[in-house]
Amino acid sequence: MESHASVAEMVFSYSEQAVKAAEGLSIKLDYSEGSVAELESVVGKVTPSEGDDMAEACKMWGSYLGEVVRRRFGGEWSIETYPGKEFATLTLNVGGAKLFPTMKMHRRLTRGSDDNLWAFYKMIKDRLEAAPGGKIQ
Repeated sequence: MESHASVAEMVFSYSEQAVKAAEGLSIKLDYSEGSVAELESVVGKVTPSEGDDMAEACKMWGSYLGEVVRRRFGGEWSIETYPGKEFATLTLNVGGAKLFPTMKMHRRLTRGSDDNLWAFYKMIKDRLEAAPGGKIQ
């Protein structure tokens, strides 16, 4: 198990793993907004099983999704208890909102394309841009 100096460093490590894994599928992830559509196509091709494989996939792909949001809108990574649950998860605090990209990734991987990542990103983008100061970055 890798050791990281901060949550942000851990997220970056996971997101870089996602970039490399996508390259293996001939898909380029470059942290741009448009790459979220590419991410959707990547996760449509992977089928991790429940357990450790699923947890690692959610961290890797979810970290990439969160990093796209953070690089566009700012924010800080932390590990917090998921609302109403008894477990901690990666949390992106941005513009007064808390996003849980690894949880979103779990829903996408288990429920399929009805939980589309590009649609989710566009919803988040609209909300963050509508917030005071949201178009900055």
